[in-house]
Amino acid sequence: MSAKEEFLALMDYLSDITSKIFLYPFLGRSKTKLLCYRLICFLIIFASFQQFVFLCVSKLNSFLDIVNIAPNIGVCAMSVTKYIKINSNKELYNLIFVHFRTDMWDIISEKCPENVKILKRYQKIINFITIWFVYYVVPLILIVTSFPILIMYYDNMVLGKELEHRYPFEAWYPFDKVKWYYAAYAWESFITGLVVCIYTFSDLINVSYIAYICLELKLLGTHLKELIGAEDIKQLKRSQNATAIHYKIRQKLRGIIIKHNFIANISSRLDIVFGDIMLVNYTFGSVFICLTAFTFTSEQLAQALYDSKWTYGDRQTRQLVLMLIKRMQKPFQLTAKGYIAMNLDTFTTICSTSYQFFNLLRTMYDLKAN
Repeated sequence: MSAKEEFLALMDYLSDITSKIFLYPFLGRSKTKLLCYRLICFLIIFASFQQFVFLCVSKLNSFLDIVNIAPNIGVCAMSVTKYIKINSNKELYNLIFVHFRTDMWDIISEKCPENVKILKRYQKIINFITIWFVYYVVPLILIVTSFPILIMYYDNMVLGKELEHRYPFEAWYPFDKVKWYYAAYAWESFITGLVVCIYTFSDLINVSYIAYICLELKLLGTHLKELIGAEDIKQLKRSQNATAIHYKIRQKLRGIIIKHNFIANISSRLDIVFGDIMLVNYTFGSVFICLTAFTFTSEQLAQALYDSKWTYGDRQTRQLVLMLIKRMQKPFQLTAKGYIAMNLDTFTTICSTSYQFFNLLRTMYDLKAN
């Protein structure tokens, strides 16, 4: 199997996963898939409403009870928000998907060892990301849904404690949930599994897209380094075929600029899509490595252009290069609504602030307990 076939197989696998949560094809979905999409949205929103009502009507004993319940509502809200975001921006997601299946291959020559090396490296990265997201979902769901009932029976049968009904999450019901314990538990287990799948696979789509963009930026960097070959320089120095060589260089550079403009456009549009949810998602750390790599790869492109021996080009080529250098002075990056850039420094700062806030909450709780 060629490098291109392996890459397309990974994209087919991603589309298959996305289809299972009723988002793919991004355009032209059947009425059945659209109905299932709306049903999932309704179920998650309804579960969030149940938890919110429980939070309002229950007599909570401490601030810690609120802290235990509120994150569940937040996860449900985040999950359905990501899900709706992808659907409402389906034209953009489809545009990017089609580009990486077809248009990207204009700049990839499987005869070039460096291109194949880069492609295979990113295939391993994307494959690892996909496997990690897909295969950690199952044990996570099993643990989250089975742990409460196992603890309940362990306390009752092994430790001899009074039976205390435990649930995957706390929610309000219009009936006695103790009497209908197993029905309530089955419903909450189902919703928990659904939320985990939607949350995880929505992240998988976004992270994979970022990895694809990083791949194309890396390939563009390789093309820039090879903009003017050693043989071209020899002929230019001898004034042989100068007109034809300069024309070939300009055409190659224009092709690179078109690709760069496309990446700049989709990166800007993805930044808008991610903006509403990126800060919280980034704080959780699920995609910080990929986001950092995105910014870093964009910065490397400017260095590749600088090393491309562009000074041997004619006046028109140098003008194109200077125009591209000006565009690259501000590397691509994803932000949280434009307020902060998503990179390693930001992630470190967020972790430090989160730990300080955790210590503050713990101190407040200890003082109240004493």
